Amino acid sequence: MAAKPIRVMANSADLLNALADRGPLSVVDIADELSMPRPSVYRLLDALQHVGLIGLRDDGRAQLGTEILHLADAAVEGIPEVRAARPAMARLNEQTGQTVYLCALRHQMVACLDWVKGTKVTLLLLNPGGTLPPHAGAASRAILAWDEPLRWHVTSAAPLQKLTPHTLVTAHQIEADAVLTRDRGFSISDEDVTIGVAALGVPLFDTRGELRGALSVAGLRDDIVPHQDEYGALLKEAAAEISAAI
Repeated sequence: MAAKPIRVMANSADLLNALADRGPLSVVDIADELSMPRPSVYRLLDALQHVGLIGLRDDGRAQLGTEILHLADAAVEGIPEVRAARPAMARLNEQTGQTVYLCALRHQMVACLDWVKGTKVTLLLLNPGGTLPPHAGAASRAILAWDEPLRWHVTSAAPLQKLTPHTLVTAHQIEADAVLTRDRGFSISDEDVTIGVAALGVPLFDTRGELRGALSVAGLRDDIVPHQDEYGALLKEAAAEISAAI
């Protein structure tokens, strides 16, 4: 008896994730994506629209509904790291003028939990709810440098996905970067995710010394690299404050 409700929940989750990843979808697209008959898709859409989780555009395509925003805000507010980090993130943003990220490892990917946007417009790939692989980006590489089991998992899959010509993709590059990152105390992401963009990252530990995520600042390369020592020191100060509160 429990199998059908579980299947409905799984289909609902798959549909919401598909809309989040791909944007508005037609019934035909959804049926293909979920391998569902169209009548079942219509019933699922009707149920999710009724509770506000999806909406229908004028062209009939489904998109995420406004209720998702309420749920997302509530989910973010319930994360201890987010509550603990916000004062330090706001101050770091004021000190640097750059975008400040709070990230954590989720399902072998590094997810953005929260951010404070910088004063300059930049082509930053990562935003709240988005993810990066653990070998690319400052927050990712800060986590990777201090998480040995994760690093073993990542290097075992090398060569890795190359996002730009500067992305670290070999096991040797990953291990060497981890050593340098631990020695200096922060990671340096120099155009390894987006050309023209750089970032610095530090790990976040809780009061028991367990790795909980990473804090980073990102912006245009010319605004980050010349200030890496200054911003690195500010990141360490902010990370120490956050770590004492989680």
